[in-house]
Amino acid sequence: MPTPDRPLRSLGFLTIGLFDEHDPAGGHEATLRLIELGEQLGFDSAWLRHRHLQYGISSPLTVLAAASQRTRRIALGTAVTPLGWENPLRYAEDLATVDVLSGGRLNPGVSVGVPIHYEEVKDALYPDTADREDFGYGRVERLLGLLRGSGPAASAAPRASRRTPSASSRTCPVWPGGSGTAAAACARCAGPARTG
Repeated sequence: MPTPDRPLRSLGFLTIGLFDEHDPAGGHEATLRLIELGEQLGFDSAWLRHRHLQYGISSPLTVLAAASQRTRRIALGTAVTPLGWENPLRYAEDLATVDVLSGGRLNPGVSVGVPIHYEEVKDALYPDTADREDFGYGRVERLLGLLRGSGPAASAAPRASRRTPSASSRTCPVWPGGSGTAAAACARCAGPARTG
């Protein structure tokens, strides 16, 4: 909270990017225009929420990739990505790509725990491993390690065939979300979680 001796340093906004089921393109375009307007008005950051199985942005990172090409200064973040819906290796690759496209403006926020609507989607999401998936700290540890350049992505492909940018060339902040479990995991894996 800002006080006279500790003024507000930055101001951002959060949107869930709602859209009409009959016009998802219009809703996504409105979200992109909102981010552009936020930059024009001087906001420091724009954050998108996940809305899986709802009429909202189901893939904020994809929309932020588009926003990175329509803005130049505003920081872009997810608030938050439920890691239970993501494969850490693939998500690290996507984060690194969008971070490079944005010129280092990406601020991914993550949460841990069993994904919402898991009973309805587990067979489609994890057909062979639904009962063995780790939805806790281990998933965050894997993501952070991959963002630092460790794991299979660092050595699996011959150097000449590597085409995906690595986030390990800079510190890609991962913001904790939820009820403190991701914050604890980030603190355990990488020192204190970045909080502002």
